[in-house]
Amino acid sequence: MADRVVQPSVFVVDGEASGCPSVPSGRWRRRRRGRCSPTQLLLAILVLLALLGVALEAYFLKRFQEELQGTASQISKGINSSAAKMIQEQTLKVEKPAAHVTGAIGTQSASGEAVLQWEHALGLAFLHQVDYRDGHLQCTKPGHYFVYSKIQLGELRCESPNYREASMFTHGIYKKTPKYPEEMALMVSNKPYCGRRDVDQWLDSSFLAGVFFLEELDEVYVRVPNKQLVRVKDGTRSYFGMFMI
Repeated sequence: MADRVVQPSVFVVDGEASGCPSVPSGRWRRRRRGRCSPTQLLLAILVLLALLGVALEAYFLKRFQEELQGTASQISKGINSSAAKMIQEQTLKVEKPAAHVTGAIGTQSASGEAVLQWEHALGLAFLHQVDYRDGHLQCTKPGHYFVYSKIQLGELRCESPNYREASMFTHGIYKKTPKYPEEMALMVSNKPYCGRRDVDQWLDSSFLAGVFFLEELDEVYVRVPNKQLVRVKDGTRSYFGMFMI
């Protein structure tokens, strides 16, 4: 029996052979077709982030609107409360005695004193729980009062023979009380006038104010000896008044 010779298998590769490569199975094709490319995945992430941003913006905008409405409501309540408080305070103030007289319409009183006379009923003038009599404001309720007076001054021709020694203008607020026979000076101001050689016309003003305790029937008034210097014009230039604090 002849010996069997085993020869190795020989594979012949023909590089020039024509033909199509093997086509992958249908299952592999379906798996590959279902995958997303990196670009598509990135776009999906960006879209999700954009939608999330819009949702967060809408949420915070709604919260901001709610807080804004709440703040506006609180401010409105605060304004209404403040307005009511101011009205109440003004009402309480009206209950206190007060007076404001204007104009300085004369200087001679019925008693012969050089006391300024005032307009006490017209324009800006008023009386509330304070009596006016012959230039005097009479207290009807005891308490601490803020008393004030402003006088507008003027001289058209300063013809003083000696300009170095200016004349003096005296503006004073005085008080009379039934408990004491003499008048008492509450405030007095002395101002020089016509003291400059280079001007003929002189204009100035004098203002006095202070807090004093007044009892019932006490009277306060303004006395100005230099009555020719007082300029009236309207009720905003010269006035006199008092109110309880």
